[in-house]
Amino acid sequence: MSKAQNELSYILFPKRCALCGEVIELDKTLCEECESLKFIDGKICKKCGREVKRCTCSRDNFSPEYKSFCAPYYFDGSVRKAVYRLKNREFLEIIPAMSESVVKAVRLRFEDVSFDVVTCVPMSKIRRFRRGYNQSELLAKETALILGCDFESLMYKRRYTRPQRKSSARKRRVNLYNAFAMLEGKNVRDKTVLIVDDVKTTGSTLSELAYTLKDAGAKAVYAASFSVTK
Repeated sequence: MSKAQNELSYILFPKRCALCGEVIELDKTLCEECESLKFIDGKICKKCGREVKRCTCSRDNFSPEYKSFCAPYYFDGSVRKAVYRLKNREFLEIIPAMSESVVKAVRLRFEDVSFDVVTCVPMSKIRRFRRGYNQSELLAKETALILGCDFESLMYKRRYTRPQRKSSARKRRVNLYNAFAMLEGKNVRDKTVLIVDDVKTTGSTLSELAYTLKDAGAKAVYAASFSVTK
């Protein structure tokens, strides 16, 4: 391909960062910001997934229903861009790289755990219709594939919940109480389940989902997401 053809191709079909979707040079795989990303490292809180020095669980008095949580990155910078692009259907080709990051964190933090099934955070029918897909489901399916586990949509959202973006942790928990239920015919009795999502804020949604699974007989429930807020 000539230089002119190469430049035209770049203009019409720009190469994008595999992790966040930012436009990059043709000989690159990741943008500079994603190349410099560091995993959440050291000792972490099993409840919130943050480094212990950033943990506020004791102050918030929150005891989640899931056994442990982990995430590879904080919700910031290029990671924030990746999540927004995933939600807005701007560049869904980033899902494999995002899922690989989730799997690295899962294997690091849950190395002795054998999962029977991977599931996702269910979305209301209205939101799914408007968006056209459930981003948590896309991530969970790819994560299950990499882990070599089965994926199943296990739960559904059975009632409307108010938008939670600006709600406190306590209000989120109240808002989500009894919001989910098991899909008919799904069996998790004595199974170890991993819930996958794109971003975790307070953990209220994941905790309510874990409660639903445990109430249905799950042996243990773990949770992971691509990012966690600071």
